[in-house]
Amino acid sequence: MRCILTVLLAMLAGCLPAWASLGDDVSSIDSDVRVLGGQLRIVSNWGYDLHQITTPDGSTVKEFVSPAGKVFGISWQGNSMHHLQQLLGAYKAELQRAERAQIVRRRSVLIETDCLVFYDVGHLRSFRGRAYVPSLIPGNMSAEVIK
Repeated sequence: MRCILTVLLAMLAGCLPAWASLGDDVSSIDSDVRVLGGQLRIVSNWGYDLHQITTPDGSTVKEFVSPAGKVFGISWQGNSMHHLQQLLGAYKAELQRAERAQIVRRRSVLIETDCLVFYDVGHLRSFRGRAYVPSLIPGNMSAEVIK
């Protein structure tokens, strides 16, 4: 049964629109801007580029891009949860597996696996969090940059 579910999810994932997400190329960020209906601002920093999307409701989504052109981290802050399936991409399944394996508090979630770190805290009209792939973080920096 589990194998059938895995195959079905893989087939469904192939039918989803192409969105930027954790682990994807920088070129896919433009689709996030369109889907979120926001404004994009790019800031070059030492060792990474920050792509910040500000939505019409004032929320922000930040995507951190390595010199290799990969999205290694994301963060969000605002009035609502912004399309986590879109932003996490293939890592959403990893998050769901990890959530089932531990007790998750109502207002905050901290998930740490070998391939994903996810932190989310929030309540009505106030959400913030971050997620990153440790193996994609450039060697000259730490995860603390993802805020």
